[in-house]
Amino acid sequence: MASSCAWIEHASTSASLTFRKPFIPSAKQLAIVDLCRTQNVVVSARPGAGKTATAEAIAAANPSQLIVTVTFSKSLQVDTGRRLDQYPGLVHAFTFHGLAREIFGPIVRNDFDLRDLRRMNEVPAWTGKPYAIVILDEFQDCTDDLFWLVCGESPRLVVLGDEQQAIYGFRGADSRYLSHSSSILSGLSPHPWKHLTLSKSFRLSHEIAGFINEGYLKGENYIVGSHVGRKPLLLHGNVFNAKTIARNLLPLIEQYGPERTAILASSVRHNKPLQLLANHLSAEHRIPIAVLQGKLCVSTIHQFKGRESDLIIFQGRDLPDNTCPNGVFVALTRARKHLVMVHPEENHVMPFVNITKLRKRVEIVALDGFHGKKLKSKSPGREIKVGLHLPKKVVEDVCKRYLLVKKVSLPLPDAERIDPPTIVGVKSRKYYEAVSDLNGTSVMAAFEYSRMGTLITLGNPKKEVPFEIEAQAAYFCRTACTYESKISGWRPRKIQMKGHKFDWLGPYLEAAMMRLNAQFSDSTKLNFEVGWLDKDFTVFDPFEEESRTVAVEGRADIVALGQATFKEGPADRAPWEGESIWEIKFVAKLELKHVIQACIYGYLWCKTHNSTKPPRIVLFNVQDGEKWEIVPRDGVSSLKGVLETILVAKYSTKTTLTTEEFLQKCAKTKEEVWKDKEITVR
Repeated sequence: MASSCAWIEHASTSASLTFRKPFIPSAKQLAIVDLCRTQNVVVSARPGAGKTATAEAIAAANPSQLIVTVTFSKSLQVDTGRRLDQYPGLVHAFTFHGLAREIFGPIVRNDFDLRDLRRMNEVPAWTGKPYAIVILDEFQDCTDDLFWLVCGESPRLVVLGDEQQAIYGFRGADSRYLSHSSSILSGLSPHPWKHLTLSKSFRLSHEIAGFINEGYLKGENYIVGSHVGRKPLLLHGNVFNAKTIARNLLPLIEQYGPERTAILASSVRHNKPLQLLANHLSAEHRIPIAVLQGKLCVSTIHQFKGRESDLIIFQGRDLPDNTCPNGVFVALTRARKHLVMVHPEENHVMPFVNITKLRKRVEIVALDGFHGKKLKSKSPGREIKVGLHLPKKVVEDVCKRYLLVKKVSLPLPDAERIDPPTIVGVKSRKYYEAVSDLNGTSVMAAFEYSRMGTLITLGNPKKEVPFEIEAQAAYFCRTACTYESKISGWRPRKIQMKGHKFDWLGPYLEAAMMRLNAQFSDSTKLNFEVGWLDKDFTVFDPFEEESRTVAVEGRADIVALGQATFKEGPADRAPWEGESIWEIKFVAKLELKHVIQACIYGYLWCKTHNSTKPPRIVLFNVQDGEKWEIVPRDGVSSLKGVLETILVAKYSTKTTLTTEEFLQKCAKTKEEVWKDKEITVR
């Protein structure tokens, strides 16, 4: 195990240098500082209430004590570390996974690695000189595995967070780690507990705070603004008319700047109104759009969590909830200066919204003559949770139950990794574009062309492929950019990369093709981009006690017929005869979610071919050469079980643990750690 944490994790940032005013803590922040000298403190901190500033105040008031602040996001850890770097050697800043790496070493990369350590009965012993104060930030996002990690230390605790900002339930997070922290952490620290609230937001104006409190939180004075600002703006009408919406937004985007503007929605990729708006802003008005430096950001709410911007444009929702969903609350509280909501004319306002008070707090603009007076609410009652991500534990449990994942080839050493740039500069490096997806598509296209002379991967473009490898790389990247724009409907990247040389992949393409080609014998017949569809897949939901019929569709990268894994591997390994499904990745590391994806393809293959024997299923990562072979434990029935279990977990309305069950789970986790540390549970 590693010795005591002894430094702040540093990371580069693209933000420009700014000069901060001298830090002056508020009265409530000073109260927290004073209390944490002798007590544990739980702080319910509203968005923009100065949690990082509170950590800085604690550090300033305890200059001779060893303090650590632990956060959930890398960006927050970097910001916290930057503010605390004036206290070198004594104040440390880590993400939770960064802290785990300090305890267990570099083997910890994610929650799955933590869970593996728990299975091996490892103990999260914080060795070395003990911390006097541990600050746990955003604790509403805590999971059982991270709670296990925290149970290894016994200092004074400052627990920060906001239950209203708990939006990572799909990852196994539970806001009750915050709301019940004094109970579940009792015994971990011998000091008494005190609860405080930081309700004043230094981010939000009085107008935005009042709008949220009265319109969305049923009049509760939950959050307090700190300065005078503009009334929020509600655009109500036809959201598919991008030209009209842009006409209302352009003056605001120009006023605040694209780089200080963000458009937020619950989903982005398949959001047609958002696609139309982004394409129009990019094509007609040359507004740079992306999620990187110097551009107008288009993002999901979850991706934008922890960030803020001068101008926030939020695509309104019509969920049938009778209380404000946390995701909506997070979106509304990101704006430093101005908040704009875009609400579809055909959608009702969410049931909990007080329309009468909302009208007083917002400026309503009717689009295309549509009248804002038609705003009306709908009855509450949600039927099905569609489009949710799966908790990591669900994915892990499904794989363990139904599959045997054989790691045929381990990752190659770092020196042998194929790591082309994932972000490239355009327009004299004024802007940057993310291109990791283009890298993967281009490598697959190049491999297909070298083996078959076809380009199904890129939609069969008609333009002739160059002969030289460097020119080929540019051709494939450029064509992949165009093809991705076509199939996704999102045009900004294609527009913004016009004139780019697309030359970043050239030095890496040949090595990537050689690594991929080594997986197949010359006689193996390869079919690329093979798709299947099961229109009537029936799954029984045991929680709802009813059956549902859904359509399941998938498209595998390669279906190989003949001998595969012939040029490499153990000498006593017999080559596979018959069809095999290959899912090719070009990523930092393989994950279990890739296993689920490949197994769905395997099931669809069996369904299409009416086969009782599953094909060979292989995951291969070109970047590091790692290869997994996936064997269903009980043949086709296991593949079907994977799909059924995933669908039930994804769409079921099963409730979470009761509070009593939650507290029992926390007690069991504490006992797991303390028993191995020979600590008596108090």
